[in-house]
Amino acid sequence: MTLVRRHLVGALVVVLALAVGIALGAGPLQRDDIVPTSASPTDTGEEPAGPTADDLAAAAGPSLLGARLEGRSIAVLAGPGVTSETLDSVTAGIESGAGSVSGTWRLTESLTEPSEKALVETLGDQLVEQLESQPAEPDAPGYERIGQLIGTALATRRSDATAASQDALTVRQSLAAAGLVQGGDRDARRSPLVLVVLGEDLDDYVVGGILDGLATRSAGVVVAAPVREGDLTVVDGRGAVTTVDGIEGEAGQVAAVLALARVEETPAGSYGASGADGLLPLG
Repeated sequence: MTLVRRHLVGALVVVLALAVGIALGAGPLQRDDIVPTSASPTDTGEEPAGPTADDLAAAAGPSLLGARLEGRSIAVLAGPGVTSETLDSVTAGIESGAGSVSGTWRLTESLTEPSEKALVETLGDQLVEQLESQPAEPDAPGYERIGQLIGTALATRRSDATAASQDALTVRQSLAAAGLVQGGDRDARRSPLVLVVLGEDLDDYVVGGILDGLATRSAGVVVAAPVREGDLTVVDGRGAVTTVDGIEGEAGQVAAVLALARVEETPAGSYGASGADGLLPLG
């Protein structure tokens, strides 16, 4: 009986995986037209009556993720307004895919608030002048340059994680002392992949500049948010990062892990309930 039950569970996972992959992949029959996410209520404002993409992703997630991130190191960077619950779920998803999280850092409102632009630019000037390894481009716009500095501190363009150099440690300490970036272990290794989780909608030039700069200092960046309107729309057309909406639900979290697994090969995908390339990157 145990063997029969195990086969039935396996068959169910396959069916659910196919349902997610076919009904929600790219093409004319996709996303919430077939199976809505819990983050996408019906036009009447009511919750979907049937199973949602989040329900299917929760059931089929382990089969879909497998060991796609085996041996990969990911730095997690959260914007203002992201809950600890969402970050815990994202971390658990990365670990379910056999990946590891080098550290979790938070962008503070002092960094993302436009009124603090002078602080951002002054710190960038000081670090570029102080460090000989050129942690950022001297002539880059202020927020793009601070994105490059964050990338130097947390990420690497190499395929494997590397120990933080003395300059990377200096940048980390300076960002923390200025109250711009918080969290993470002082000696955390630098990761090739970065998952940026956004919450509150940020000014276009702030989020665009930071992410453009970060992308130049890492092997791959996936940017996730609760909805596509706002920040994800700003960065979608730039081609430097992969975006995922619906990160507060199971479907978005599974999509983010799958996107991390292929972002180096396909750096400009758009996934999630409103993603142009379908709900999940299953290719």
